[in-house]
Amino acid sequence: MAAPQRRDRATLPTEPAWPARERAPHRSPGRMLRKKAAGRRRRFALLVVVPVLLMLGSVYLHTVAAGLDARAAELGVQLGSSRDEGERLQVRVTELSGSARIRELAGKLGMRQPDSGALQVYGTRGKAEDGKQDGTQQEGGEQR
Repeated sequence: MAAPQRRDRATLPTEPAWPARERAPHRSPGRMLRKKAAGRRRRFALLVVVPVLLMLGSVYLHTVAAGLDARAAELGVQLGSSRDEGERLQVRVTELSGSARIRELAGKLGMRQPDSGALQVYGTRGKAEDGKQDGTQQEGGEQR
């Protein structure tokens, strides 16, 4: 048994399925013009406005990137000068903390190098100062 075939609504193959008047009797020609104009506006926006906006965005991003590159170069120069200054300050610290200079300044302030007889150790009842805890007599302290 054969499957039923689908039938078209047109009575003859040359006639449309619905006559033009029956398809859109309530549509006015003004509405069709407005619809065509809306389609043209959409196409215009799609073909002109969107690419223009994309190009403007690209120009803006390139401008921002160029500004950031300039700032990065400026910070690199500043970093180099800061490193140079740090090295100069380190050399200055080394010069100022030299033992000969400190002894000279101490002499000007009235300080002197301690003698072995001038040193006294007070209150060494706990651990020995030299780290030995073998019970022997420690110099400058009492027996443990």
